[in-house]
Amino acid sequence: MFAVFSDNALLYDPRLPEYVLTDPVLTLEKNEPASLSFGIPDTNPNSGAVTRLQSRIKVYRDGRLLFLGRVIEDGVGLKHQKSYVAEGALAYLLDSVQRPFSFDGTVAAFFTQLIATHNAQVNEQQQIIAGSITVEPDAALTVSSEEYASIWAVLKEQLIDVYGGYLVLTFNADEQPVLSYLAEPPDTATQRITFGENLVDLAVNRNADETYTACIPLGATLKEIDENVDSDERLTIADANGGLDYLIDTESAALYGVIYAPTELTTFEDEKNATYLMQRGRAWLSTIGTRLKESISLTAVDLHNVSADVEAFSFLDRVIVSCGDICPESEFVLSGMEIPLNNPSGTSITLGDSRPSLIGDNATQNASAAKRLESIEADYVTGQEVMTITAEQIANNTTILQSAQQIILSALEDYVKTSDYNAFQSSIQTSLSIMAGTIEANFTETTSEISSMNGDVSQQFETICSFIRLISSGIVIGESSSNIKLKLENDILYFFTGEEDTVSTENALAYFSAGKLYVNNVEILTSMRIGPFAWVPESDNLNFKLMET
Repeated sequence: MFAVFSDNALLYDPRLPEYVLTDPVLTLEKNEPASLSFGIPDTNPNSGAVTRLQSRIKVYRDGRLLFLGRVIEDGVGLKHQKSYVAEGALAYLLDSVQRPFSFDGTVAAFFTQLIATHNAQVNEQQQIIAGSITVEPDAALTVSSEEYASIWAVLKEQLIDVYGGYLVLTFNADEQPVLSYLAEPPDTATQRITFGENLVDLAVNRNADETYTACIPLGATLKEIDENVDSDERLTIADANGGLDYLIDTESAALYGVIYAPTELTTFEDEKNATYLMQRGRAWLSTIGTRLKESISLTAVDLHNVSADVEAFSFLDRVIVSCGDICPESEFVLSGMEIPLNNPSGTSITLGDSRPSLIGDNATQNASAAKRLESIEADYVTGQEVMTITAEQIANNTTILQSAQQIILSALEDYVKTSDYNAFQSSIQTSLSIMAGTIEANFTETTSEISSMNGDVSQQFETICSFIRLISSGIVIGESSSNIKLKLENDILYFFTGEEDTVSTENALAYFSAGKLYVNNVEILTSMRIGPFAWVPESDNLNFKLMET
């Protein structure tokens, strides 16, 4: 259960009808300030208790403080309903300024210094306590800037963008914000998201913005390697790589092009050996560099809202997701939540990148790990002729597409075998469509044989499509190869042709109702029995006789 306060004034409690908010939505996003939007009707006893930038807005879930922030936007509608947008406490770091600086120390010391600089410039209500630091806390860091920037901008640019990690905001017993910088999410949810159980809607997104096929590995500075050398230049792999300071994954480059990674991603501060540096560069490129990021956006029912015995989802939890054929069972980070406080069952969850995508895996699935490492060479090979290609792939894909009128759930299993001139494809597809007033399940079996001879392509299709459709007036069952369909409407079962919306007892081929069969024409091949009697054909005659009991 959620409750919302402005300072100590209650704004929302679902148990108290007068303390109501309109469309209260809490939005949480990884490494970004949280936000809360809501409206207050005039009937709320504390409708005047919110003041822009002054009031501290607090959201509690089951008595635990989940959000603390301040109102930055307000408005009034035609019916004098007030609307507000509040930003989370992480945005307090926008209030302070980092003057030009030069820093030489560790990551942990720099993070702590930034928080201390912020706290020295702001009021007590804007201050943040520095918490745990597990993102390479002892790594050497030398950084400087001539710019005047917010503490938030410096934190993002110098730490988050370079080292990654998670900014985790919690609250102590005095409800003061505590900011930790963690390498890994703090907890794993005991509640799972499972297809067919608490998964409502889903979309799998794959992003190639940070996919690279080439890199320039850099090691320690030369003066760190040799005290007799006074140079800030860094060690390269040139001495161990035939004079070339770069690596290219030729296989991925042939698919996607040559894309160099930013050097900050391939700088290994502690590496002082060129051969080891090259090995680390190869390992990075073959795993992290060439992968495609994958995230899952979904709507799931938080079973905590059904049973208090089930632990609620928490922001930045690790969550185990099992979506059947859509994606194999995997562990993702809960990197985003959008929670309608007055309807928690409508919570939308975004699960962020935590593993290479299946597309990235499939692109190189026929190459062994050793072969992939060997293919990451400094010389980019072009102009090779491919004489024959034979590939076998089994792909299991399920997609859910949502529009204003329709949600389509489709499960598709494809087997594709490709050789020099022949392709055989067989697919079985099941789709579930949920439209306004209609639910439809389609079952389609398609076989396609494609052959190409001397440039001529022929294709034969054999398709059988059957369906079960739930409409407002009943249930319809049919198959594409048959004109006859069945419709169950209240207490009548129709056999009919034509449109299901117009079928009635007047135009149906036949129908069952109240235990009786109504049909215009009946053809009986052997016999018809009525109670203990039966019409039975015998010696070219039709006899009505008492049957043995």
